[in-house]
Amino acid sequence: MRIKFLSVILSFLLMSIAISSCLDSDENYEYSSDATIRAFGIDTITKGVYYKFTIDQLKREIYNVDSLPMGADSIIKRILIDTLTVTGWVTSGLNDTVFNMNDSVDLREPIKLKVHAADGITTREYTIKVNVHTQDPDSLIWREMPSLPSSPASGKQRTVVLNENLFVYTSTTTAYRTSVSNPASIQWGNLITISGLPSDAKLTSIINFNNRLYTTAESGKAFYSDNGTNWEEMDIQGMHMVTFLAGIPEDKVTGNENTLTGIFAKDGKNFFCAKNLEETTWRKGEEEVSTDFPLKEIYSTVFTNASGIKQTVVVGNVEETVEATIPWFSMDGLVWVDMSTPTDFSCPAMKNPAIMYYGSQFHMMGGEFKTIYSSLVGIAWNESADKFRYASEKVIIPGEDEDDEDTIEYKSLFEGKGDYSLAIDKNHYIWIAWNDGSVWRGRLNKLGFKQQ
Repeated sequence: MRIKFLSVILSFLLMSIAISSCLDSDENYEYSSDATIRAFGIDTITKGVYYKFTIDQLKREIYNVDSLPMGADSIIKRILIDTLTVTGWVTSGLNDTVFNMNDSVDLREPIKLKVHAADGITTREYTIKVNVHTQDPDSLIWREMPSLPSSPASGKQRTVVLNENLFVYTSTTTAYRTSVSNPASIQWGNLITISGLPSDAKLTSIINFNNRLYTTAESGKAFYSDNGTNWEEMDIQGMHMVTFLAGIPEDKVTGNENTLTGIFAKDGKNFFCAKNLEETTWRKGEEEVSTDFPLKEIYSTVFTNASGIKQTVVVGNVEETVEATIPWFSMDGLVWVDMSTPTDFSCPAMKNPAIMYYGSQFHMMGGEFKTIYSSLVGIAWNESADKFRYASEKVIIPGEDEDDEDTIEYKSLFEGKGDYSLAIDKNHYIWIAWNDGSVWRGRLNKLGFKQQ
């Protein structure tokens, strides 16, 4: 009996020693000192759109690169932070109150959040800043730039962008040049001398293709320039080149390569022709060019259709009287199709039209410069939205009676200014040079915003 009792006591002693041994173990548990925010996001702004936020761990700043739309202040006045990933906990305010993600916050001004690591010692403070556009993204804003030192001759000018330079050709021997690398401050300097162009060169038909300028002459010869000042005659295999039209860009969908396209004359008839950079001879179209196809002062643009295929579109002056301004498009440079539409939806006939695919729409400028016309796909045209207008002055028309409200209209500052030439640079600035020497620059606000 005593032996049994002693065995029980011995068992308890062994268990006590084991427990004591475990409690005296050298293994210490360390809590994380990570006090960083790993992910951050706010609730949707409009139509279920989420905006991505950047976390700068060095500066301890969190911000959105792509600014919220103008007017979003009313939304972020009370909004939820729906994503906040940390290993510890977060406090805010002067009293370091535990941050509750179920409570809305006012993000119109920067706020600070303090992250506490799990060790209860390490902290890190972040500044949250929400960027909101202060400009209307859909407004076309114009600025008058320094004028040309002298006015170009009427009908003898062409504005074109080559690399980082903007050229305004005033004759076959002279031009003005300025850098557009810093569009806010341009300097024209003195006239530069142009060499290699004959006196009958068609300045108004100069085009840019693959960072090289091309033009033709009344004699049927063709010329090119890599720097805009020194021109050389091209080998066109004896063809009589009427005009160059545009560049057909490389398209992986159709397999097209960068192609220069133009019109040549044979036996008193005009035909299309095209040649890519690798070809040594010109491919020639078989169908005669229509009499309502533009042959002078041609402007071109490129857009991608719903099938993902790139199309080059041109407009210009035609040799016959027309009732509407009709664009033409091509995918290979040899076959061109008119984008005509019923008269009610056509773009009105205008002298010296310029077309651009700009801000996800087609736009047509020119004529008397009273109104810009726009189209989604280049077929049905309407007057552009009020925000997309030429540089204008506000005109207040008093009501006929005392109780009638005044009417506000906007009169184009470009109306009746005469001959012009237009070019668009890689930063989406529209440059217009007028025969009176004035120069204007315009850009759609949203095309100047930084995108994610």
